[in-house]
Amino acid sequence: MSGLQSLCLSHGTALLVGLLVLLYNEVFVYYINKATWQYPPRFSELREDSKVVRLLIAGDPQLQGYMNEAGGLIGWITRWDSDRYLSTTFHLLLDTTRPDAVIILGDLLDEGSIASDVDYLEYVKRFHQIFHVPTGTKLILLAGDNDIGGEEDDFITDKKMYRFEQNFGLLNEVIQVKHVDLIKLNLVAPFQGAPVHRTRQNQGLSTLKARLSAPIRVLLSHVTLDASILQTAAEILGTFRPQYAFSAHFHEYQRRFYNITRYLKTARLPEPAHPVTKQTLTQEYQVPTCSYRMGTAAIGYMLVTIDAAGEMSTSVVWLPSRYLYLGLYVVYLIVVVVFWLIPRACLRSRRHVVRW
Repeated sequence: MSGLQSLCLSHGTALLVGLLVLLYNEVFVYYINKATWQYPPRFSELREDSKVVRLLIAGDPQLQGYMNEAGGLIGWITRWDSDRYLSTTFHLLLDTTRPDAVIILGDLLDEGSIASDVDYLEYVKRFHQIFHVPTGTKLILLAGDNDIGGEEDDFITDKKMYRFEQNFGLLNEVIQVKHVDLIKLNLVAPFQGAPVHRTRQNQGLSTLKARLSAPIRVLLSHVTLDASILQTAAEILGTFRPQYAFSAHFHEYQRRFYNITRYLKTARLPEPAHPVTKQTLTQEYQVPTCSYRMGTAAIGYMLVTIDAAGEMSTSVVWLPSRYLYLGLYVVYLIVVVVFWLIPRACLRSRRHVVRW
């Protein structure tokens, strides 16, 4: 019986082991991951340094809703876990880096385009609870296809765009952060081939151009320039001639270069008569998703610094795989069940032998 007793006694440690697994998965793993973060040069300096713009950039958080999730308790748990992961990782990074601005490049909500007005307001409240920033830090939010439509049969409408602007800010605008102009553009419509909205947007390019005042220009959009209609991408590059661009949508980190002159020639567009600058090359960074629910193994945020001379440094802060650590709970439960079943199975077998 000593072997069975040792197994039975081990059951008493199940609660302690479970508590350790819980603490590791929900607390320690994030601080262990933090020790691996790489920062751009000068990012650790005080935010009040007027010579450096510090940006924290995220893509596709896609807060989970009700329609695409399981119902009942399971759905509540999956939404809660996803929200908690986003909040924990975001605020740990935010408190550590203290950026001048936080930029989220669209697809803020998973069901933003299809939600009822009642559900939409609840999603908005959850979003701002997760991604709230301190006073003095700008929060810049872009629209994605999950927010205003454009994916398959989910068409873009004026109502969806208006609802987004009422809760998250303008679709197209120029926001200045120190010596950098951040140019927000809604490229979802041209990406999905919506000609009415594309025409309206292109008519507003000159208005946005007139608002430029800083020497450094950074283009912000949900979809990449090369995923948009060629004519639209060329007009944008020719109008703003941004040194840098940031996009998301595809959930993976990539880097691209655009020759502005070549784009204009390919689209058969003339060079602007009075360009804002002689800039001829734009670097675009495709930011990874910050949500583990997007099905990609590599998830994270981008940290960016831009000095007064326009020199930019970047790094990707990779986050821990949530599914891996959720798997630890499964392993723990399997072990507990095995240790619970083995002694009972052996005991029944022993009793069976004694009877005979």
